[in-house]
Amino acid sequence: MQPKATLNVQKNQKQYYSRKKEQHTLKAQIIVYWQTGLILDVQTCRGCVHDFSLYKQTCPYWLPKNTSYLVDSGYQGIAKLHKLVFIPFKKLKGSELLELCKQANHYLSELRILVEYKIGLIKLCKILAVRYRNCHQRYDLRIKLFAGVLNFELSL
Repeated sequence: MQPKATLNVQKNQKQYYSRKKEQHTLKAQIIVYWQTGLILDVQTCRGCVHDFSLYKQTCPYWLPKNTSYLVDSGYQGIAKLHKLVFIPFKKLKGSELLELCKQANHYLSELRILVEYKIGLIKLCKILAVRYRNCHQRYDLRIKLFAGVLNFELSL
């Protein structure tokens, strides 16, 4: 009797598993210049890595020192690294946000809509929107390729 054929399982499969999402995930971090809408940088990693940890690992040192950062609430510790950082206010447990904080969050979300729009355009290519079934090493290359195509279309 022949032994059962074993499945060809990827060796590094465990490191891409996210317990929060309960599936294998990949993450992409996109840096967009807000005045022109150009995608400046794309970094990818395993899905279980925190946003701020990914930023610390791949910190873009090529950005000028006086750059202001407009980030979402996943980057809470970035204010210790940079001076000009705009982060939405978070509600404390058991209390409400002040009206001024709500207005500031609303204004920040209006500015961040350009980044969300760029992410939406990349999702039109279906690489971020659906299950990625290809080699994990090529995910970074393909995301950067789509970002380059979007930048090229924007410059026309």
